[in-house]
Amino acid sequence: MRSSTTFQKGHKKVGGTCKGDKMSAASRLKMSLAKRGKPSNAKGSHHIASEEARRKMSEAHKGAKSYLWKGGITTYERKLWLNNRRRAKKFGNGGSHSQTEWEKLKERYNHTCPCCKRAEPEIKLTRDHIVPLTLGGSDNIENIQPLCQSCNSKKRTKCTRYD
Repeated sequence: MRSSTTFQKGHKKVGGTCKGDKMSAASRLKMSLAKRGKPSNAKGSHHIASEEARRKMSEAHKGAKSYLWKGGITTYERKLWLNNRRRAKKFGNGGSHSQTEWEKLKERYNHTCPCCKRAEPEIKLTRDHIVPLTLGGSDNIENIQPLCQSCNSKKRTKCTRYD
């Protein structure tokens, strides 16, 4: 059964043309005259904007004006924290901690790795989950300890608390 919106070749559509219909010479002439003096969008046609116009167009949607703007999150630590939070949510174990809680935890450990006892200018402390996320640990600050990257990698998925 044919619906009322589909057409076959040769059937006329009320108020327009169907695909395959030929345009009359008068219609083609009208369209040609209407098109004169207007820029073409066809390939090979070049509409050249001035440098100022180009600059305005490129600045129109940058930064806070862009719909993708997320408040200017640019610090490396903030990006790490967001990535860790996304990873923890992926496992669905619950819990979360803030950047300020992480900074306080590092201060409590005197910015030192409790495993190898090296301090922070020498090493970069990373968040280590005492009970790993893969084994059902949460992302709460109580389940986090600061370890250097080397010690964190050696620990792998063991449940070890260093004090």
